[in-house]
Amino acid sequence: MKMKKNIFIIVALVAVALAGCDFLDHEPDMRASINTKEKVQLLLVSAYTDANSAPLCEYSSDQVVDNNVPDPKTGQANAVNPLEVMYNDIFAWRPVKQSSNDSPKLIWDAHYTAIATANSALEAIKKLEEQGVNMDAEKGEALLSRAYHHFLLAGVFCHAWKDETESKKDLGLTYMLQPETRVAPEYSRGPELVINVDEYGDTAWIGGSLYDTYMCIEKDLEAGLKLVSDEYYTVPRYHFNVKAAHAFAARFYLYKRDWAKVVEHADQVLTTTDETTLSMLFDAPTNRDQSNIELAFNHYIDVKAPCNLLIHTTMSQQAYAHFPTYGRYQYNGDAQNFTTYTSGPCWSSQFPGFSTWSADQKLGGFCAKDYYIFEYTDKVQGYGYIHGVTRAFTTNETLLCRAEAKIYLNDLEGSANDLRLWCQGYNVNDRMDTIAGGNVDLTVEKITKFYGERAGSKLAPVLHNQDMSADWVVTPEQMPLVHCALHFRRIEGLHDGLRWHDIKRYGIEIEHVQGKDPARKLVWNDDRRAIQLPQEVIMAGMTANPRVVLGDNIDGNQVQSPSLNPNEVYTPSTPTYSSAHSKPQGKLEIVND
Repeated sequence: MKMKKNIFIIVALVAVALAGCDFLDHEPDMRASINTKEKVQLLLVSAYTDANSAPLCEYSSDQVVDNNVPDPKTGQANAVNPLEVMYNDIFAWRPVKQSSNDSPKLIWDAHYTAIATANSALEAIKKLEEQGVNMDAEKGEALLSRAYHHFLLAGVFCHAWKDETESKKDLGLTYMLQPETRVAPEYSRGPELVINVDEYGDTAWIGGSLYDTYMCIEKDLEAGLKLVSDEYYTVPRYHFNVKAAHAFAARFYLYKRDWAKVVEHADQVLTTTDETTLSMLFDAPTNRDQSNIELAFNHYIDVKAPCNLLIHTTMSQQAYAHFPTYGRYQYNGDAQNFTTYTSGPCWSSQFPGFSTWSADQKLGGFCAKDYYIFEYTDKVQGYGYIHGVTRAFTTNETLLCRAEAKIYLNDLEGSANDLRLWCQGYNVNDRMDTIAGGNVDLTVEKITKFYGERAGSKLAPVLHNQDMSADWVVTPEQMPLVHCALHFRRIEGLHDGLRWHDIKRYGIEIEHVQGKDPARKLVWNDDRRAIQLPQEVIMAGMTANPRVVLGDNIDGNQVQSPSLNPNEVYTPSTPTYSSAHSKPQGKLEIVND
């Protein structure tokens, strides 16, 4: 399970990133020297990925629908402009061969580059600490960045955490602990544990199972939490600040099912009072009232908004992919019927205070949370590059992490209260009056009745938690609240890719209908839940994710067959960090609030 291949060209990429920095000293071989506290701080600015895994996860989930599926009455499909071939492969859960924006290859490279930057910072920090320089805050940020980007990679390319026993059987990642300095090194990704030690006796990297990867993430996370500080940041929201670090911990422990720690860290973000928590949530009414979509975008990514805990920029076509007249796979009416265009436990027909924008509602709509800046390369033709802005952590999502954890701690009333607060934050009529005594009427009883009546539906699907782990028991009393938390998370995580991780966590089975093809079903134990590694990495020798397709139906028969054609000739495309796109045209209107 070893490979002779540099997973990413760490030295080259970091060198390129630093080459244009005149403030840096240089060694005789022209390597940049990071030898002061200030230089480490500047280096850490680049310790965040500029790729976005959300589109890959979103199109793998049940949040989008293919607009080219023929209408059952007319036999005609919607006349939409298909996006790149990449999206066809993602939606069909096939290996992606392209190396363009938002592809697995770019996600792999960019995340490992961020890890390499964090490791370079940690190497410099160690030397400065030996000189007596206090580097606690910088060390905390670097450790958190390293943990976070390995966590993101595991969420895409590995299976979900099951338990300590089962997760030792699943492939993990190569967990990098040092910047790579060798040409063509060998790496391992498990499931057996391999610890690589350098010539000085220090661990360079760890390869092992998903369990081992999670243990490494947890170690870095806990160490970073003890050191992180907001003191040296000019704009804390662009870095791992204290609240963002605890929000990361809350999500990590949610996925690892350490319920008490979820609540512990979420409380550090939200406090334990309803009044304070509500004041920190997304100001949905203000966003709803804005008729200008650019203002709505800016409202979502406001660095001063208390709901936004960590923001970073990406080279991503995420925002354009959701443009209703541009993309084939959209959050269209069929998808909306199971999120915002349906009744809920405390709303009647559509979710209140949640604005969806659209140029053609039948093709789909989108929430104005994916802001973009269009960099023109040809203004006459309207071509250029797309720069996106992503909210990595928010108070709203952290609140839902806490609500879910409280269910398993048998604090059903506390969970219902958190779910009520989240819903209340979006309630246009009650939000501003809440502190004065306003209220959204949401109780354990109402949640139980609503989701109990819909058991087995898309709003309350069958969960395969015990199939994934025999120790993961959801009682009948807990089950409706779990469905409510997942329903609210589905709405909150729209366009963020978080729904895919919930599908993986609970073994939720979903179906994709693509064009005129038979339905493809992703069963709870389908290998495709771990997205395939980039083809270039596999060809270099890295162990691929196993592939046996269980849920596809051909001529009405369930098949079990490899998803890759062994006779298929693969020709890698030329990696392009940002593909050129034309700026979409059309009038956008707000269609529901």
